[in-house]
Amino acid sequence: MTRELRIALVGAGPAGQAHAFGYRNVSMAHDLRDVRLVLDTVVDPNLDLAASVAARYGFERCVGSVEELLATSSVDAVSVALPNHLSAPTLTALLNAGKHVLAEKPLGRNATEAQLLTDLAAAKGVVAGVGFSYRRIPALAAAARAVADGAIGTPYLATARFYADYALDPETPLNWRFLKETAGAGTLMDMGTHALDALEFLVGPISEVSASVLHTSIPTRPDPSAPGTRGAVDTDDTALVSLRFAGGAVGTMVASRVTAGIPVDLSVEVFGSAGHIRFSFEEMSHYTLYQSGANQPPTDGPRRIIPGPEAPHFGNVMPMCFRGNPTGYGEAFIAETQDFVRAILTGTPMDTDFATATRTMLAAQAAIDAGRTERPVVLAH
Repeated sequence: MTRELRIALVGAGPAGQAHAFGYRNVSMAHDLRDVRLVLDTVVDPNLDLAASVAARYGFERCVGSVEELLATSSVDAVSVALPNHLSAPTLTALLNAGKHVLAEKPLGRNATEAQLLTDLAAAKGVVAGVGFSYRRIPALAAAARAVADGAIGTPYLATARFYADYALDPETPLNWRFLKETAGAGTLMDMGTHALDALEFLVGPISEVSASVLHTSIPTRPDPSAPGTRGAVDTDDTALVSLRFAGGAVGTMVASRVTAGIPVDLSVEVFGSAGHIRFSFEEMSHYTLYQSGANQPPTDGPRRIIPGPEAPHFGNVMPMCFRGNPTGYGEAFIAETQDFVRAILTGTPMDTDFATATRTMLAAQAAIDAGRTERPVVLAH
């Protein structure tokens, strides 16, 4: 029997278009092959952009506001891909209207906004998830499964680094990402939340931020609202965070948007009592596994593991489903929209529901507080 869901997209920028790409391919999953997604509406105040995205991805129409969407359409579920300061009020309106929602990270600008959204979603009884697309890359998901299965023993040390260079040019204009009022924090929220989620995905809950440094390398940028002037940047270009995990491991998270020559790379390493696992987005079709005693010299050492159809998500997102065919970042968005649709149809939470995203926001808030007070912050989960 065919099941039907009507989908809307709020935010027609690059992140929103990634969600649209995901929805176009949801039926690649065998268990979702009889689901009919009606791509109903693209919502964006830039109607020319909204119309372009609607035409490219097969949405039926476009409107300029969420209010118009709710007044004129009976969609079941909505993806929200907006700047941080617009996310919470938009999600609040959609949750109050009883819609299932899939949000981009971070969940609001701070832990308070995230918790309010989590409580509202629970009260409304809807599916409310955050994409956290990186954890749906098959190789990283397979690495997390290997850690959970004990492949490296007890985790002792975990590190995550998220590097990018999009803000390296000091003439990059001042925008919402550079202002606390609109972003909450800089690299910590923009990229650090992905890295913190990846660490919790592999190692488990963060219990303490032991120390934190949030540093701004470029203190002023050209202000588009006042041509010829420069405005102050009050968010971090680089975040350095020391962590403790509930399971006993320690770790670090480093995120920076001024790493010259690295356009984008999320890398994760976990060292345990019996080996280690490493993953890098720059080589996203495999992970590296070292197991103590698995081989003897001279052939001992790390092995490159190339996931295949047995890896999480792989069989649901690959058009030619054979080991060795490389996955790309687009497949992660297919997997996250599949997980969202699956959760709606089964009435079960996503693994990255609002409560999970709130834990990440609590860790980010602890990093802000530890940096301000220069004292450790214990997380209350």
